[in-house]
Amino acid sequence: METEQTINIDPRKLFNIGVNLIIAGFIKQNSSDAKKLFKQLKQGETLKGGQLKSDKTGEVIPIKFEIDRKQYCGQFNFPNFDVALRALLQKFETEVRKDKELKTLRTLTNQDTGEVLFNIPSGVQIDGDINVLMMAVKPESDCIIVKLAFMEPEPFLVETPQD
Repeated sequence: METEQTINIDPRKLFNIGVNLIIAGFIKQNSSDAKKLFKQLKQGETLKGGQLKSDKTGEVIPIKFEIDRKQYCGQFNFPNFDVALRALLQKFETEVRKDKELKTLRTLTNQDTGEVLFNIPSGVQIDGDINVLMMAVKPESDCIIVKLAFMEPEPFLVETPQD
């Protein structure tokens, strides 16, 4: 008989795990390794990203990485992804600069799945297509998944008055 354990992780730690995984995978890698990682994620693979060890129990939880691009508009290639990813990291940096302790970290939690969406959207326009990228962390029975998710851009668009 398998026992299921509930693990509570502070959303700020989840945020840091996700950001560090993105930076390690795409910013600190050489470009050919980053492109290889992108290609695997683009094909729908869930990739190993590291592990998290509990201070209390010593239990090790694998961390995996994936992309949800169902809402992506336009050509999904590495240069376009890189622009969207760097814009998201810039937005994260701005949030952290305003609140170093991440005391006001805005999250949305799916009560059914436990998925935590960090409500820090980043929008980019490339060749007339607008895309909004966000980061989520989803607990699974055997791992934690850090997910980059492209969202429907319409709810994030702000109308500007025309002269």
